[in-house]
Amino acid sequence: MLTAGRYVRGALAALAAGALMMAGTQAAVADTGVKCPPGAPKCDITAEDPGDPGDDGGSGGGTGGGSGGGSACHRENGQEIPCYVPSLGYWNTSCYWKLLEPQPPADDYMTWGDHKPDEGDIYRPTSCPDFPYKGAGTFVPRDTFFPNGEIGKDAGPTPAELAERAVAQMTLKGADIGIAPEPGRTGLVGLPVWMWNKQHPNTTGPQVKSVTAGAVTVTATAKVSKVVWNMGDGSSVTCNKPGEPYQASYGKRESPDCGHVYRHTSRGKSGNKFKVTATSTWTIHWEGGGESGDLTETRESATTVGIGELQVVG
Repeated sequence: MLTAGRYVRGALAALAAGALMMAGTQAAVADTGVKCPPGAPKCDITAEDPGDPGDDGGSGGGTGGGSGGGSACHRENGQEIPCYVPSLGYWNTSCYWKLLEPQPPADDYMTWGDHKPDEGDIYRPTSCPDFPYKGAGTFVPRDTFFPNGEIGKDAGPTPAELAERAVAQMTLKGADIGIAPEPGRTGLVGLPVWMWNKQHPNTTGPQVKSVTAGAVTVTATAKVSKVVWNMGDGSSVTCNKPGEPYQASYGKRESPDCGHVYRHTSRGKSGNKFKVTATSTWTIHWEGGGESGDLTETRESATTVGIGELQVVG
């Protein structure tokens, strides 16, 4: 993990007469163009290892977990301000608010008012760019009660973003190709070729992954819905099943669910073989946070097959 970036100017705050007085803040712009939220004592840029992409080009894109959550809740001078900043808390009502720990005693009427601890919590403002301190008599936010679920309701990643994170943590590969005639052997024009995807969670699914952020958990389930085989002779075959593996006892029988018949030889092709490319489509359904949706990812793998002609000796 790499962190970089510093604040040129931070928020100035003082606590006087039981009220928190805020100084104006200004976000700094690092050489990289990264802007920090107002009032942040520092600005961290986090780079996360995306993981091993694997032989087939990776396990799919996802949304990384930065320090600012998954959405923006405020704009200041054209800058989007994140809903959550670890050092400041959650954005709500023109301020960042952080849970007061420990909470005041339940009988502290000046803080709780008519509310009870089981109805919510007391939060302290940490940065209020819309209410800069301007001297005596200026309204200054202070420790405030918020009902359960009010603070942080717009912060953090959305369910859809959590679904993308779940997919990024999966290992989704291209087909583990089985083909007859197998590489190294030569088939014949007019005779059936069998193709299949050797079944495994990484090549056919299903894979199930859950990701949690705050009170929201999203569960994604991925499985291969089809494999499109480019046979190298200008034709393609779409197989909605993994395909049945060939056995010698089947003889010249055609595949029941995933096969092809070549009409000319592979002579003249690279290595005198057809290049066969299998493109797997992964369909991912996700649910959580009161929402649901579907995503797709594709992966490729390839092999070769040689096709010749039956020679009749007179």
